[in-house]
Amino acid sequence: VTATVTEIHTQDDALLVITDRTPFYVEMGGQLGDQGTLTVGDTTYPVTAVDQLSSARAHCIPTDAKIAVGDEVMLSIDPERRRPIEAHHTATHLLHWALHELVSEDVAQQGSMVSRTRLRFDFNSGALSDEQIDAIELKVNTSIQAMDSVSWIEVPHAEVKGRADIQQFFGDKYGDQVRVVQIGGQPKQLDGYSMELCGGTHVRNTKDIGMFKIKSEGAIASGVRRIEAVCGTAAYDW
Repeated sequence: VTATVTEIHTQDDALLVITDRTPFYVEMGGQLGDQGTLTVGDTTYPVTAVDQLSSARAHCIPTDAKIAVGDEVMLSIDPERRRPIEAHHTATHLLHWALHELVSEDVAQQGSMVSRTRLRFDFNSGALSDEQIDAIELKVNTSIQAMDSVSWIEVPHAEVKGRADIQQFFGDKYGDQVRVVQIGGQPKQLDGYSMELCGGTHVRNTKDIGMFKIKSEGAIASGVRRIEAVCGTAAYDW
């Protein structure tokens, strides 16, 4: 996107450039942040990280960059980094759904991490059997092969707060407006088989995930299990 620089702050190893709009995702909710470029005039600088400063999003560029408040800039994310992260995040939603369907409706997410090369999902449960792990893999991969749509919509929290078919976490941390990510059903109609409150980035269709493979499943604390999994190119590489 084209944006206007509103603030610049200096750190020891970077300039923090705040703009009026941005396509960059900052690390939150377990999903890693974006990298990419910032172009001002004829010069392009690498954006090595994105920081959240109160309600503003700051792009980290080299300290010797020639840039001033009021400059118009072009901000571009690195799609080679973003796309695999999106795939792993949507796969995480499918994994969560499969656990509810095949293990227990009481399974609750205890933490997650989404990167280019893997996903990590922590949940409350007893140990899973080899048969359950195989069934989970099959269920997720069947959804991928079904080429189901992935959509999202922002709605008032009050409208969905009591819906058991929409996964929601952390309770009182939600604002008045929330974003529901839906897999399957009619796009944006809140009738999918997997629906979660989520601010992260996702593929547009389950087929874009490619392939899903669980690498490991084990205990990390009393009553808490961890699944590590890969999808797409990372699955083939593994």
